[in-house]
Amino acid sequence: MTTLISTFKNGKADFFALLAKRMSEQGDFPALSRSAQHLEESMHDENNSISEITGAILSDFTLTQKVIKLANSAMYSALGGEITTVTRAAVVLGMDAISHLALSIRFVDTISASAPDTENARTELAKAMLAGDIARNVVSKANMHNGEEAVVCALMHHLGRLLLVFYFPDEWIEIQKIAAGDYSRENDATLQVIGVSMDEISQEIAKSWRLPKKIAHSMVSPASADETSIPGSPEWLKMMASFAGEAASMIVRNSNKAELREFVSRYGEMLLVSSDDIAESIEMAVTTAQEYAVQTDVAEPHGKPGDSRERLAVGVHEVTHALGQGMDFGSALSMVLETMYAGMGFNRVVAFFRDAGMFKARVGFGNRMPQAMPQLVFPEAYAADVFHLSLANKADVFIENVASIKVASSMPVWFVEALPDVGAFVLLPLIFNGHPIGLIYADWKTGATGLVEPSELASMGSLRDNLMKVLAKRK
Repeated sequence: MTTLISTFKNGKADFFALLAKRMSEQGDFPALSRSAQHLEESMHDENNSISEITGAILSDFTLTQKVIKLANSAMYSALGGEITTVTRAAVVLGMDAISHLALSIRFVDTISASAPDTENARTELAKAMLAGDIARNVVSKANMHNGEEAVVCALMHHLGRLLLVFYFPDEWIEIQKIAAGDYSRENDATLQVIGVSMDEISQEIAKSWRLPKKIAHSMVSPASADETSIPGSPEWLKMMASFAGEAASMIVRNSNKAELREFVSRYGEMLLVSSDDIAESIEMAVTTAQEYAVQTDVAEPHGKPGDSRERLAVGVHEVTHALGQGMDFGSALSMVLETMYAGMGFNRVVAFFRDAGMFKARVGFGNRMPQAMPQLVFPEAYAADVFHLSLANKADVFIENVASIKVASSMPVWFVEALPDVGAFVLLPLIFNGHPIGLIYADWKTGATGLVEPSELASMGSLRDNLMKVLAKRK
């Protein structure tokens, strides 16, 4: 049989070059590649802080909402307490778990946005999402540490199939004819049609994307279908990913119940998870709604939300509780800023700290963060502007209209040049031992502003005060 690569001058090299070209032209897959690489870097960078991970997630409003939603799902319910901020999720779940959680959501969103409008593409996308849900339910029942890693593996295991159905639809139809609906035969069928196996395609993508080793390892077919492995180990993750994919395929093609029971029983022994738990996990994935939507159903914020007072009140309670459990200053700062950012629908929030005679932006969430932070620097020496007045008087300040003539005269040049889109902003000085050591800045865009009520300013002040209590305990 003539294979696709036999039509290319340089065989496999030309096929992978064509695949990369088509993926790049779509635009979304390079972004997914960067997200995957960021995961690898963030998990192995000892200097990476929670605020950096949180900031990366908060830069995408839809991703933020989905992370918080999944952090409150059944998989993490045993941890106790409602999670309302990404920072809190990162503290409770851990850096690895929150990174894997964000990547699993990013994968589904990217694939969904890239999918061509064909029946075959919709079918494969449904299988991938179902496989992810099955894996999530199984690891939830097994109470696995960082079970979200298994979800990412289950999703990525399906990547080779998705790329073929998206970018080589005619060849995919031939592959399906040969495989006759059997998931386990698709690897060899791809070799017959393309000239490279599904596993080779997956490994080439894993290599070019520099995926974490565990994830790359799970993207190929298991060497044996009879061996057991320690839950969470690379071999177990590979087996779980293969199981979830095959289970999803069987469900989509409406396999009979006896066949599905035999399949579940066989994999239960290999995964060291009871057949009852696996069967229930599959049923949950089929009968319940997807925990993450294919397309975003969350509107972007535009100014202060209608329930800002309630959001801030919940945030104050959550921050107080977290600090009572010994949260460190960096995590507390991230949580306070995020609570203000989400609670008031701000365009951005930034924390400045005194450093070598200057006040410099150190942590920021929102629009143009962290790109604009190097420009957010001003001298400690007093000048007649609103920033120094707030610091000198240790006073919380709300500027309702930056464009007004009276206020504009007190706006420093560095501020106007760095942040030209500001319509209104809040300043909250950070006072330690009677001296200003920094301030929290939060703004709304022009045209997306709202008034700050006294109760809201008081709640933000409480968040700031709790933050300073953490700093006091360090001394």
